[in-house]
Amino acid sequence: MDRIIEHVDTMMKEMMGQNYFRSSSPDCWRPALNVYDLPDRFVVCVELAGVDREKIDVSAEHDSLYIRGWRSKPLIPDSPEEVSVHVMEIDSGRFHRKVSIPEDVDQSAIEAHYRNGYLWIELPRRPAEDAGEDE
Repeated sequence: MDRIIEHVDTMMKEMMGQNYFRSSSPDCWRPALNVYDLPDRFVVCVELAGVDREKIDVSAEHDSLYIRGWRSKPLIPDSPEEVSVHVMEIDSGRFHRKVSIPEDVDQSAIEAHYRNGYLWIELPRRPAEDAGEDE
């Protein structure tokens, strides 16, 4: 289902440009991310405030980087269990993002670090003489 949603999102974004609001699966949300292109590596920064480090899974498969996990609903400290909600914009539950990996990335050297609510993923480039070889 995620592939279909991503495909529809891509088509709609191409047709509508900035006016398109991304859809997501009702049981899965998509955290915001940035991808930086540096001379020796790519860096992916994923906004994951409030997510326990143990609830984050990062994997590389074929030509894609997958970021998956779970965020609990934010709870008001020392409050009764039943509360009225006027605005609810903070996503919770299962999340998933897929990022295409360029061919020159050394997938065996990918590293991830979680700091201050951001997941930082380093994708080092292979040296130029290795860039075209298959793993």
